[in-house]
Amino acid sequence: MKRTISAMVGKGSVTHNSRSFTAENVDSERTHLNIDYCNEPIKKVYHEMFDEALKQYNDKQKRKDRKISDYYKHIESGKQEKLFHEIIFQIGNMEDMSATGEHAELARTVLDEYYQGFQERNPYLRVFSAHLHMDEATPHIHIDFIPFTTGSNRGLETRVSLKQALLNMGFKGEGRSDNELNRWILSEKKVLAQIMERHGIEWEQKGTHEQHLSVLDYKKQERAKEVAELDREIEEKKLEVNGWKETVKKIEEAQELMGGIEKQLDENPQFQLPEPQGLMTAKSYKKKIVEPLINRLKNLVRTVLARSYEGWENYYRINNLNGRLYSENKSLKHENSRLRELNNQLREQNKAYRLLEKVFGKCRLNDLIEQARGFKESKQRDAR
Repeated sequence: MKRTISAMVGKGSVTHNSRSFTAENVDSERTHLNIDYCNEPIKKVYHEMFDEALKQYNDKQKRKDRKISDYYKHIESGKQEKLFHEIIFQIGNMEDMSATGEHAELARTVLDEYYQGFQERNPYLRVFSAHLHMDEATPHIHIDFIPFTTGSNRGLETRVSLKQALLNMGFKGEGRSDNELNRWILSEKKVLAQIMERHGIEWEQKGTHEQHLSVLDYKKQERAKEVAELDREIEEKKLEVNGWKETVKKIEEAQELMGGIEKQLDENPQFQLPEPQGLMTAKSYKKKIVEPLINRLKNLVRTVLARSYEGWENYYRINNLNGRLYSENKSLKHENSRLRELNNQLREQNKAYRLLEKVFGKCRLNDLIEQARGFKESKQRDAR
Protein backbone atom coordinates (compact mmCIF):
# COMPACT_ATOMS: atom_id res chain seq x y z
CA MET A 1 0.00 0.00 0.00
CA LYS A 2 1.37 3.41 -1.00
CA ARG A 3 0.17 6.70 0.43
CA THR A 4 1.30 10.32 0.21
CA ILE A 5 2.14 12.50 3.21
CA SER A 6 0.75 16.02 3.39
CA ALA A 7 2.36 18.55 5.74
CA MET A 8 0.69 21.93 5.81
CA VAL A 9 1.48 25.08 7.76
CA GLY A 10 -1.88 26.04 9.25
CA LYS A 11 -3.19 29.40 10.46
CA GLY A 12 -4.01 27.94 13.86
CA SER A 13 -7.72 28.12 14.66
CA VAL A 14 -7.71 26.63 18.16
CA THR A 15 -11.47 27.02 18.59
CA HIS A 16 -12.07 25.05 15.39
CA ASN A 17 -9.49 22.39 16.26
CA SER A 18 -10.97 21.81 19.71
CA ARG A 19 -14.50 21.77 18.25
CA SER A 20 -15.67 24.73 20.31
CA PHE A 21 -17.84 25.28 17.29
CA THR A 22 -18.88 22.88 14.53
CA ALA A 23 -18.21 23.85 10.92
CA GLU A 24 -20.26 22.61 7.97
CA ASN A 25 -17.59 20.16 6.84
CA VAL A 26 -17.59 18.41 10.24
CA ASP A 27 -19.67 15.27 10.81
CA SER A 28 -20.66 15.66 14.47
CA GLU A 29 -21.71 11.98 14.64
CA ARG A 30 -18.02 11.02 14.26
CA THR A 31 -16.58 13.70 16.55
CA HIS A 32 -16.36 11.19 19.39
CA LEU A 33 -13.65 9.39 17.35
CA ASN A 34 -11.37 12.44 17.57
CA ILE A 35 -8.41 12.47 19.95
CA ASP A 36 -7.84 15.63 22.02
CA TYR A 37 -4.26 15.41 23.29
CA CYS A 38 -4.09 18.83 24.94
CA ASN A 39 -5.78 22.22 24.83
CA GLU A 40 -4.11 24.58 27.31
CA PRO A 41 -4.95 28.30 27.37
CA ILE A 42 -2.14 29.96 25.45
CA LYS A 43 -1.87 32.96 27.79
CA LYS A 44 -1.42 30.64 30.76
CA VAL A 45 1.33 28.78 28.88
CA TYR A 46 3.05 32.09 28.08
CA HIS A 47 3.11 33.00 31.75
CA GLU A 48 4.58 29.62 32.66
CA MET A 49 7.24 29.81 29.97
CA PHE A 50 8.36 33.43 30.06
CA ASP A 51 7.40 35.17 33.33
CA GLU A 52 10.70 34.40 35.05
CA ALA A 53 12.78 35.54 32.08
CA LEU A 54 10.54 38.63 31.74
CA LYS A 55 11.17 39.62 35.38
CA GLN A 56 14.94 39.22 34.94
CA TYR A 57 14.80 41.34 31.79
CA ASN A 58 12.72 44.12 33.39
CA ASP A 59 14.95 44.23 36.48
CA LYS A 60 17.91 45.08 34.24
CA GLN A 61 16.14 47.96 32.53
CA LYS A 62 16.82 51.46 33.87
CA ARG A 63 14.32 53.14 31.57
CA LYS A 64 10.62 52.49 32.08
CA ASP A 65 9.85 52.65 28.36
CA ARG A 66 12.09 49.64 27.76
CA LYS A 67 10.23 47.41 30.21
CA ILE A 68 7.70 44.85 28.95
CA SER A 69 4.56 44.56 31.04
CA ASP A 70 3.01 41.56 29.24
CA TYR A 71 5.13 39.34 26.98
CA TYR A 72 2.07 37.78 25.31
CA LYS A 73 0.79 41.21 24.21
CA HIS A 74 4.34 42.20 23.28
CA ILE A 75 4.60 39.33 20.79
CA GLU A 76 1.00 39.77 19.62
CA SER A 77 1.57 43.42 18.72
CA GLY A 78 5.03 42.83 17.24
CA LYS A 79 5.89 41.88 13.67
CA GLN A 80 8.98 39.70 14.10
CA GLU A 81 7.40 36.59 15.65
CA LYS A 82 3.99 34.90 15.72
CA LEU A 83 2.29 33.97 18.99
CA PHE A 84 2.32 30.32 17.92
CA HIS A 85 2.61 28.08 14.87
CA GLU A 86 0.56 25.17 13.59
CA ILE A 87 1.53 22.13 11.55
CA ILE A 88 -1.03 19.74 10.04
CA PHE A 89 -0.16 16.19 8.96
CA GLN A 90 -2.31 13.94 6.82
CA ILE A 91 -1.80 10.52 5.24
CA GLY A 92 -3.20 10.01 1.75
CA ASN A 93 -6.34 11.85 0.63
CA MET A 94 -10.11 11.59 0.83
CA GLU A 95 -10.14 9.08 -2.04
CA ASP A 96 -7.62 6.54 -0.73
CA MET A 97 -7.65 7.27 3.04
CA SER A 98 -11.18 8.47 3.73
CA ALA A 99 -12.25 8.95 7.35
CA THR A 100 -15.21 6.66 6.63
CA GLY A 101 -13.28 4.10 4.55
CA GLU A 102 -11.66 0.80 5.39
CA HIS A 103 -8.26 2.40 6.21
CA ALA A 104 -9.60 5.11 8.53
CA GLU A 105 -8.62 3.32 11.73
CA LEU A 106 -5.17 2.57 10.32
CA ALA A 107 -4.62 6.28 9.61
CA ARG A 108 -5.79 7.10 13.15
CA THR A 109 -3.34 4.59 14.65
CA VAL A 110 -0.37 5.87 12.62
CA LEU A 111 -1.06 9.56 13.35
CA ASP A 112 -1.56 8.81 17.03
CA GLU A 113 1.77 6.99 17.22
CA TYR A 114 3.43 9.86 15.38
CA TYR A 115 2.17 12.41 17.90
CA GLN A 116 3.32 10.41 20.93
CA GLY A 117 6.96 11.19 20.16
CA PHE A 118 6.47 14.73 18.84
CA GLN A 119 7.30 16.71 22.00
CA GLU A 120 10.32 14.54 22.78
CA ARG A 121 11.69 14.98 19.26
CA ASN A 122 11.07 18.72 19.36
CA PRO A 123 12.05 20.00 22.82
CA TYR A 124 12.09 23.65 21.68
CA LEU A 125 8.52 23.54 20.34
CA ARG A 126 6.13 23.79 23.31
CA VAL A 127 2.89 22.06 22.29
CA PHE A 128 -0.19 23.56 23.94
CA SER A 129 -2.95 22.34 21.60
CA ALA A 130 -3.09 19.10 19.59
CA HIS A 131 -6.08 17.31 18.06
CA LEU A 132 -6.52 14.32 15.76
CA HIS A 133 -9.66 14.74 13.65
CA MET A 134 -11.71 11.81 12.40
CA ASP A 135 -14.91 13.79 11.77
CA GLU A 136 -13.83 15.43 8.51
CA ALA A 137 -13.21 13.95 5.05
CA THR A 138 -9.69 12.62 5.78
CA PRO A 139 -8.00 11.83 9.12
CA HIS A 140 -5.42 14.47 10.03
CA ILE A 141 -3.72 15.97 13.07
CA HIS A 142 -3.32 19.62 14.13
CA ILE A 143 -0.36 20.47 16.36
CA ASP A 144 -0.09 24.01 17.72
CA PHE A 145 3.16 24.98 19.40
CA ILE A 146 5.16 27.93 20.74
CA PRO A 147 8.78 27.91 19.45
CA PHE A 148 11.32 29.23 21.94
CA THR A 149 15.03 29.54 22.61
CA THR A 150 17.01 29.82 25.85
CA GLY A 151 20.25 31.51 26.82
CA SER A 152 19.60 34.44 24.50
CA ASN A 153 21.82 37.52 24.74
CA ARG A 154 19.20 39.71 23.08
CA GLY A 155 15.92 40.56 24.80
CA LEU A 156 14.59 37.95 27.19
CA GLU A 157 16.92 35.10 28.04
CA THR A 158 14.07 32.73 27.18
CA ARG A 159 12.09 34.16 24.27
CA VAL A 160 9.90 33.25 21.29
CA SER A 161 11.85 32.44 18.11
CA LEU A 162 10.98 29.90 15.44
CA LYS A 163 14.30 30.20 13.62
CA GLN A 164 16.39 29.79 16.79
CA ALA A 165 14.21 26.94 18.03
CA LEU A 166 14.80 25.03 14.79
CA LEU A 167 18.52 25.89 14.82
CA ASN A 168 18.73 24.56 18.38
CA MET A 169 17.32 21.28 17.10
CA GLY A 170 19.90 21.08 14.31
CA PHE A 171 17.94 22.44 11.31
CA LYS A 172 19.97 25.04 9.43
CA GLY A 173 18.70 26.36 6.11
CA GLU A 174 20.69 27.16 3.00
CA GLY A 175 18.37 29.55 1.19
CA ARG A 176 14.92 30.97 0.76
CA SER A 177 13.15 27.73 -0.17
CA ASP A 178 15.60 25.44 1.63
CA ASN A 179 15.05 27.14 4.98
CA GLU A 180 14.98 25.81 8.56
CA LEU A 181 11.20 25.30 8.54
CA ASN A 182 11.18 23.26 5.33
CA ARG A 183 14.06 21.09 6.57
CA TRP A 184 12.24 20.43 9.84
CA ILE A 185 9.00 19.55 8.01
CA LEU A 186 10.89 17.11 5.78
CA SER A 187 12.45 15.52 8.86
CA GLU A 188 9.04 15.08 10.50
CA LYS A 189 7.65 13.57 7.30
CA LYS A 190 10.45 11.01 7.37
CA VAL A 191 9.54 10.12 10.97
CA LEU A 192 5.91 9.69 9.94
CA ALA A 193 7.02 7.59 6.94
CA GLN A 194 8.94 5.24 9.24
CA ILE A 195 5.84 4.72 11.40
CA MET A 196 3.73 4.15 8.26
CA GLU A 197 6.25 1.54 7.07
CA ARG A 198 5.89 -0.39 10.33
CA HIS A 199 2.16 -0.55 9.62
CA GLY A 200 2.60 -1.69 6.02
CA ILE A 201 2.25 1.68 4.27
CA GLU A 202 4.92 2.90 1.86
CA TRP A 203 5.51 6.64 1.49
CA GLU A 204 4.54 7.73 -2.04
CA GLN A 205 6.59 10.84 -2.83
CA LYS A 206 5.40 13.06 -5.65
CA GLY A 207 7.87 15.93 -5.47
CA THR A 208 5.55 18.22 -3.56
CA HIS A 209 8.38 20.26 -2.06
CA GLU A 210 6.93 23.52 -3.32
CA GLN A 211 3.69 22.89 -1.39
CA HIS A 212 5.56 23.24 1.87
CA LEU A 213 6.88 26.71 1.24
CA SER A 214 5.50 29.08 3.83
CA VAL A 215 2.86 31.54 2.71
CA LEU A 216 5.37 34.36 3.13
CA ASP A 217 7.93 32.65 0.89
CA TYR A 218 5.25 32.06 -1.74
CA LYS A 219 4.22 35.72 -1.66
CA LYS A 220 7.84 36.80 -1.91
CA GLN A 221 8.29 34.60 -5.00
CA GLU A 222 5.20 36.07 -6.62
CA ARG A 223 6.35 39.63 -5.85
CA ALA A 224 9.78 38.78 -7.29
CA LYS A 225 8.11 37.66 -10.53
CA GLU A 226 6.12 40.90 -10.68
CA VAL A 227 9.26 42.96 -10.03
CA ALA A 228 11.11 41.09 -12.79
CA GLU A 229 8.25 41.79 -15.19
CA LEU A 230 8.26 45.47 -14.23
CA ASP A 231 12.02 45.62 -14.74
CA ARG A 232 11.55 44.18 -18.21
CA GLU A 233 8.90 46.80 -19.03
CA ILE A 234 11.15 49.55 -17.67
CA GLU A 235 13.99 48.41 -19.94
CA GLU A 236 11.64 48.48 -22.93
CA LYS A 237 10.52 51.99 -22.03
CA LYS A 238 14.15 53.07 -21.68
CA LEU A 239 14.85 51.81 -25.20
CA GLU A 240 11.83 53.71 -26.50
CA VAL A 241 12.95 56.88 -24.71
CA ASN A 242 16.42 56.55 -26.22
CA GLY A 243 14.78 56.17 -29.63
CA TRP A 244 12.75 59.32 -29.05
CA LYS A 245 15.84 61.25 -28.00
CA GLU A 246 17.68 60.12 -31.12
CA THR A 247 14.74 61.10 -33.32
CA VAL A 248 14.43 64.52 -31.69
CA LYS A 249 18.16 65.01 -32.16
CA LYS A 250 17.89 64.24 -35.88
CA ILE A 251 14.97 66.64 -36.29
CA GLU A 252 16.93 69.37 -34.51
CA GLU A 253 19.88 68.69 -36.80
CA ALA A 254 17.59 68.89 -39.85
CA GLN A 255 16.10 72.16 -38.61
CA GLU A 256 19.57 73.54 -38.03
CA LEU A 257 20.63 72.44 -41.50
CA MET A 258 17.58 74.08 -43.09
CA GLY A 259 18.34 77.29 -41.25
CA GLY A 260 21.91 77.13 -42.49
CA ILE A 261 20.76 76.56 -46.08
CA GLU A 262 18.45 79.54 -45.93
CA LYS A 263 21.30 81.67 -44.66
CA GLN A 264 23.58 80.40 -47.44
CA LEU A 265 21.02 81.29 -50.11
CA ASP A 266 20.78 84.79 -48.73
CA GLU A 267 24.44 85.51 -47.93
CA ASN A 268 26.86 83.01 -49.50
CA PRO A 269 28.50 84.60 -52.62
CA GLN A 270 28.58 81.26 -54.44
CA PHE A 271 24.78 81.26 -54.57
CA GLN A 272 24.49 84.89 -55.70
CA LEU A 273 24.25 85.87 -59.36
CA PRO A 274 27.01 88.44 -60.04
CA GLU A 275 26.78 91.27 -62.52
CA PRO A 276 28.25 90.43 -65.99
CA GLN A 277 31.72 91.77 -66.63
CA GLY A 278 32.17 94.61 -69.05
CA LEU A 279 32.85 92.86 -72.40
CA MET A 280 31.46 89.34 -71.49
CA THR A 281 29.07 87.92 -74.06
CA ALA A 282 25.72 86.42 -73.06
CA LYS A 283 26.92 82.94 -74.07
CA SER A 284 30.07 83.24 -72.02
CA TYR A 285 28.10 84.65 -69.03
CA LYS A 286 25.68 81.70 -69.18
CA LYS A 287 28.43 79.10 -69.37
CA LYS A 288 30.78 80.57 -66.77
CA ILE A 289 28.33 82.09 -64.28
CA VAL A 290 24.73 80.94 -64.66
CA GLU A 291 25.16 77.20 -65.31
CA PRO A 292 27.59 76.59 -62.38
CA LEU A 293 25.19 78.49 -60.11
CA ILE A 294 22.25 76.37 -61.29
CA ASN A 295 24.23 73.15 -60.62
CA ARG A 296 25.08 74.34 -57.14
CA LEU A 297 21.42 75.14 -56.49
CA LYS A 298 20.35 71.71 -57.79
CA ASN A 299 22.76 69.98 -55.41
CA LEU A 300 21.45 72.13 -52.59
CA VAL A 301 17.84 71.23 -53.46
CA ARG A 302 18.72 67.51 -53.50
CA THR A 303 20.24 67.84 -50.02
CA VAL A 304 17.19 69.75 -48.77
CA LEU A 305 14.78 67.14 -50.21
CA ALA A 306 16.75 64.29 -48.62
CA ARG A 307 16.77 66.03 -45.25
CA SER A 308 13.10 66.92 -45.61
CA TYR A 309 12.18 63.29 -46.35
CA GLU A 310 14.15 62.13 -43.33
CA GLY A 311 12.44 64.77 -41.20
CA TRP A 312 8.95 63.68 -42.32
CA GLU A 313 9.83 60.06 -41.68
CA ASN A 314 10.89 60.92 -38.14
CA TYR A 315 7.75 62.99 -37.71
CA TYR A 316 5.50 60.06 -38.63
CA ARG A 317 7.45 57.78 -36.30
CA ILE A 318 6.97 60.18 -33.42
CA ASN A 319 3.31 60.65 -34.32
CA ASN A 320 2.69 56.88 -34.26
CA LEU A 321 4.62 56.57 -31.03
CA ASN A 322 2.61 59.38 -29.52
CA GLY A 323 -0.62 57.59 -30.51
CA ARG A 324 0.51 54.40 -28.82
CA LEU A 325 1.53 56.28 -25.69
CA TYR A 326 -1.85 58.00 -25.67
CA SER A 327 -3.58 54.60 -25.74
CA GLU A 328 -1.34 53.28 -22.97
CA ASN A 329 -1.97 56.38 -20.89
CA LYS A 330 -5.71 55.97 -21.39
CA SER A 331 -5.48 52.33 -20.27
CA LEU A 332 -3.44 53.33 -17.20
CA LYS A 333 -6.02 55.98 -16.32
CA HIS A 334 -8.73 53.33 -16.52
CA GLU A 335 -6.70 50.99 -14.29
CA ASN A 336 -6.07 53.83 -11.85
CA SER A 337 -9.79 54.58 -11.73
CA ARG A 338 -10.53 50.89 -11.06
CA LEU A 339 -7.98 50.79 -8.24
CA ARG A 340 -9.43 53.94 -6.71
CA GLU A 341 -12.88 52.37 -6.77
CA LEU A 342 -11.46 49.21 -5.16
CA ASN A 343 -9.72 51.34 -2.55
CA ASN A 344 -13.01 53.07 -1.73
CA GLN A 345 -14.69 49.67 -1.33
CA LEU A 346 -11.91 48.54 1.00
CA ARG A 347 -12.27 51.76 2.97
CA GLU A 348 -16.00 51.10 3.41
CA GLN A 349 -15.28 47.51 4.46
CA ASN A 350 -12.77 48.79 6.99
CA LYS A 351 -15.41 51.15 8.42
CA ALA A 352 -17.81 48.23 8.68
CA TYR A 353 -15.14 46.18 10.46
CA ARG A 354 -14.53 49.01 12.95
CA LEU A 355 -18.26 49.22 13.57
CA LEU A 356 -18.46 45.47 14.22
CA GLU A 357 -15.45 45.78 16.52
CA LYS A 358 -17.29 48.41 18.57
CA VAL A 359 -20.48 46.33 18.73
CA PHE A 360 -19.01 42.88 19.45
CA GLY A 361 -15.67 43.81 20.98
CA LYS A 362 -12.24 43.04 19.52
CA CYS A 363 -11.81 39.64 21.20
CA ARG A 364 -15.23 38.32 20.15
CA LEU A 365 -14.75 39.57 16.59
CA ASN A 366 -11.30 37.94 16.38
CA ASP A 367 -12.87 34.66 17.57
CA LEU A 368 -15.46 34.87 14.77
CA ILE A 369 -12.70 35.52 12.21
CA GLU A 370 -10.68 32.57 13.53
CA GLN A 371 -13.76 30.34 13.23
CA ALA A 372 -14.29 31.46 9.64
CA ARG A 373 -10.63 30.84 8.79
CA GLY A 374 -10.77 27.40 10.34
CA PHE A 375 -13.84 26.53 8.33
CA LYS A 376 -12.23 27.76 5.09
CA GLU A 377 -9.02 25.87 5.83
CA SER A 378 -10.95 22.67 6.49
CA LYS A 379 -12.80 22.98 3.19
CA GLN A 380 -9.54 23.57 1.31
CA ARG A 381 -7.98 20.56 2.99
CA ASP A 382 -11.01 18.41 2.09
CA ALA A 383 -10.71 19.59 -1.52
CA ARG A 384 -7.07 18.56 -1.58
